[in-house]
Amino acid sequence: MDRRDFLKTTGGLAAVASGCATSSALAASARSDATTGEPRTLTFATAWAQNPAGFADDAYRLARQIETACGGSIAFTINPSPAERADVTVGPVKSEPPRHPALAYFSGLPSPDALAPRDLDAWLTAGGGQELWDDLALAHGVKPFLAGHTGPSPVLWSKTPLTNPQDFAGLTIVARGLDAEVVRALGATAIDADEAALAERIADGSIDAAMWGDLVHASAANIPAHLPYGIRGALGSAGAAIALEIDLAVWDTLLPAQQTAMAAAAGSQFKARIADATATQPAVEHAVRQRFAAVIEPPSPSLAAAVSRIAAAVVAHLAAQDAASARIDRSYSAFRRAMIAPIA
Repeated sequence: MDRRDFLKTTGGLAAVASGCATSSALAASARSDATTGEPRTLTFATAWAQNPAGFADDAYRLARQIETACGGSIAFTINPSPAERADVTVGPVKSEPPRHPALAYFSGLPSPDALAPRDLDAWLTAGGGQELWDDLALAHGVKPFLAGHTGPSPVLWSKTPLTNPQDFAGLTIVARGLDAEVVRALGATAIDADEAALAERIADGSIDAAMWGDLVHASAANIPAHLPYGIRGALGSAGAAIALEIDLAVWDTLLPAQQTAMAAAAGSQFKARIADATATQPAVEHAVRQRFAAVIEPPSPSLAAAVSRIAAAVVAHLAAQDAASARIDRSYSAFRRAMIAPIA
């Protein structure tokens, strides 16, 4: 079942599903164009296994959009070996070792003070954030772009209600990046997991809670069936960004029109995902409640206060890592202050 079918068959959401068409695989044959000749073939990889209505489906849709935007001059083949570096990759913004920890600023901070998805895009576009991201990504040999998002206030799913900070002690929770740091500070064990491992460990009961994309992504992974208690925005309201990363050795050899087309396709995908999450959120949440008998609530005041304190300390520690972290923090914080400053 793809994302559109999920929306159509859960609560009669045909009206909001019209913008949510997905593709389940890349085109098998490379296109050619009379004006450009044979297309340049690049390898494409995603951090997720094929799962209709899941993250991989979004990534493959973006690949198709790039092929189309490039007018047939680029064609993708799926990278056959995840161990090999692909020319183009779509996945979470990684800030875990060996990546620089300050890349977390471009993913989404677990703080109430974090930039909302549209504001994150604005900081990158108009506030100098993209240049800072490019500088940091240079050391890892990639050119990055925003290419998707989980949407604001992602849900933390759990076996039992998590009302107080003390309820986290001893739990095993799927969480990434700085979210994992907050979870550990609450006394839980944070683990990362791909979709196959996630499904297996949820089914055998060894995972107590999980953060996994938006409501459609979580439903595609069948998470609410096993972890029916959801806390909306448990670890902050920002959510997490998805990145398109192009190997610099490839990026530098692309035609300017191809570079522009890739950037535009990534930006279009990001905006479409935010619009999708915003427009369909109430209806999809209703559908998830009905299908899985799920309970989705905001965090309790005590939990929200504890997460806020911990997140502030985590971000402060990140900002003090090195000069690059401090420079990004200053830019990020200054942009946020400008966004919330009253207009005279």
